[in-house]
Amino acid sequence: MKIKRFVAGSMREAIRMVREEQGADAVILSNRRVAEGIEVVSATDYDAALMQVATRRETPAAAPEPAPEQPPQTRAAPAAAKKDKVAVAKPATPVARPTPAALPTPPAPEIQQLRRELGGMRRMLEEQVAHIAWRDLADRQPERMAALRAMTDLGLDAGLAREIVDELPGDADRDRARFLPLGLLARRLPPTPRDPILEGGTIALIGPTGVGKTTTIAKLAARFAARHGTRDLALVTTDHYRVGAQEQLFTYGRLLGVPVQTASSGEQLRAALARLADRKLVLIDTAGLAPRDARLGAQFAELRAAHRPVRNWLVLSATTQAADQQDILRRFAPAGLDGCVLTKLDEAARIGGVLSAVIRHRLAVQYICDGQRVPQDLHSARADQLVLRAMQLARSNPARVHDSTLALQFGAAHAGV
Repeated sequence: MKIKRFVAGSMREAIRMVREEQGADAVILSNRRVAEGIEVVSATDYDAALMQVATRRETPAAAPEPAPEQPPQTRAAPAAAKKDKVAVAKPATPVARPTPAALPTPPAPEIQQLRRELGGMRRMLEEQVAHIAWRDLADRQPERMAALRAMTDLGLDAGLAREIVDELPGDADRDRARFLPLGLLARRLPPTPRDPILEGGTIALIGPTGVGKTTTIAKLAARFAARHGTRDLALVTTDHYRVGAQEQLFTYGRLLGVPVQTASSGEQLRAALARLADRKLVLIDTAGLAPRDARLGAQFAELRAAHRPVRNWLVLSATTQAADQQDILRRFAPAGLDGCVLTKLDEAARIGGVLSAVIRHRLAVQYICDGQRVPQDLHSARADQLVLRAMQLARSNPARVHDSTLALQFGAAHAGV
């Protein structure tokens, strides 16, 4: 094993010196801060026995070997043998046996530090490979790189943007590489009817708290009443958790001139829907619950206990982060989702995150809301209009991601086309 000491101004520079001097197989044994900067001790031809010793320390101790039988010439008389039996019953003090040429056991903190250093070197190599592959993509196919950057500017997640760019033909020119990805994105959005609320039925709006379910209920009711009147319309609220929630829906009901029923259990909901069986459209406003709320399963059970076909629409806020959107969709999926309504588009700087979530879960967007006005700020969801809205938001709120960040985001495994 060849050990060498390096001193550099930073850890990254020290690792670079180790790689240049001793190669990629070098192992960092220790590092510490000194007056000149960082001192790194590395080795080549590293003896793996050190790691084996550390591994044996973490495994349970083996059972002790039985004591060797005394040789025949040392056996005493029968009377002495009886004394020996009594003596054997007493625990004997173990005698430490010297191990010939035993390797020193490295302390556990040094092993942990070694693992951290190896992990840092691996990440550094991955970053370098990703940057090299990204530059190669920019040199060979600049049109695809521009399309990839444009999709990322919309706020789409890296995987979806990559899939869309992969669908571009190999001979795509600059104009096709600019506009064709938008059409491919619109095609991935599940189709929806022109105005599904006018079909009637029983529709329940579910979702986390604060996304605007009650206001959306009022918008949907006003939209239906403008076409069919209020005779065939009714509202039901099951929100008995939030203070003032039922009063808000009752206020909307009085303004629209439609009845409002309350239900705090599955039996009460079934009875309320039975009384409203002659209504063409019944809208159910549910309580807003966090995705990890333990009462979420009980809410789904209440809707299933209605003994009547209920379409569950998930209400999603466009201002929610992409990772949270995915978690919400996963937690509310057991309810059996028939579509979604996107709210607060007027407050979002990007809607690519919510579009990525609904595309991944194949959830049709029924309506979008971009304000508080009832019902003016409720619009039918069209795929081309959603993509156009995403592009307009990206232009009005520029936040271009640097190429180095893109390279790390997509990774070396996705860099080759």
